[in-house]
Amino acid sequence: MKNIIYYPFIVFLTFILLPTISCTKKEKDNPTPAQETNNTKQSDGTGSAAADGAMEDVNDVINNKLGGGSNSRLGNVNTRLEAYNLPCGVVKFDSTTDAGGKKYSLKYGNVTPCGYKKKSGEVTFQLTKGTAFNDKDAVVTINYIDYTVQVLATNDIVKINGSLYITNVSGGYVWEAITKSTSIQHRVRGKFLITHANGAIRERNYFKLRTWSSTSSWDKLQFTVAGDTNTSSYTNVSETGKTLDGNWNFETQITENFNWLNCGSTYKGPFVLKNGTAKMNVAVTNISPAYFQVEAGYYNDYINSSSVYTKVNDCTSNAYKISLVVGTTNTIQYQLY
Repeated sequence: MKNIIYYPFIVFLTFILLPTISCTKKEKDNPTPAQETNNTKQSDGTGSAAADGAMEDVNDVINNKLGGGSNSRLGNVNTRLEAYNLPCGVVKFDSTTDAGGKKYSLKYGNVTPCGYKKKSGEVTFQLTKGTAFNDKDAVVTINYIDYTVQVLATNDIVKINGSLYITNVSGGYVWEAITKSTSIQHRVRGKFLITHANGAIRERNYFKLRTWSSTSSWDKLQFTVAGDTNTSSYTNVSETGKTLDGNWNFETQITENFNWLNCGSTYKGPFVLKNGTAKMNVAVTNISPAYFQVEAGYYNDYINSSSVYTKVNDCTSNAYKISLVVGTTNTIQYQLY
């Protein structure tokens, strides 16, 4: 099982929430109704989702295998949580030493399904600044080598090649947000190429600030993702690149930070995305404005087939509001997490 600190904490910030795919957690074992769609059209966020998933796998290994997190905390009712399992889909974990020091490798086998996906390829990571992963300002370089994610229901495939650089701004391991009642902050920079199912290749650039914080207990644990650069046109930008359809330039702003909260009393959660808004601004020739906007924090009683979505921003949140604006046309729909 994934370490509970990371398992729920992945947000796909450039509108993968559209009907092509939907997930705010890492490879859920039981997809929500929103994830069971059989729409084969890929969205611009599919590649970001894949890259974020592998980044969380690396974080999990660093903080729980190399950093000893799984051996350094107590579970519910003071039971010791000693076991550590490799991330889902990883068939081999090893290390080599080169001129830059020790390099670790996660090799995916495309055999065991991870929720509704299969993975293959390789992701390596290496400490490229600092003497330990928990050093303040330490930098971890993540390299994607034909890292491929396949959605089983649709056979959609994306392949990732490139690098991300994660700076440990605060110092410390993520689990120390709880044990030391502090904030652990990572800055993410990098560039990678996404090969989509139709063979189109698109560039993606990352500018994100990720923060874990707590006040000594699991029920106070929070995770926040913010945009972390300004461009000539926008502030708080988290991603830039080219759209899959049309090959247009885009810049994604996080206009309201995405924030998850542990809505339970133990390490098991549940962890809920309470709020957050992202806006993908697309530079379409002769059309202005042109953007997608995704706003978290809505509630829908889908169990009773309700068509009403209510803004709540609390532990009952389970849906996004999605707006598409193209010139004078404005379309709104909702998507369950």
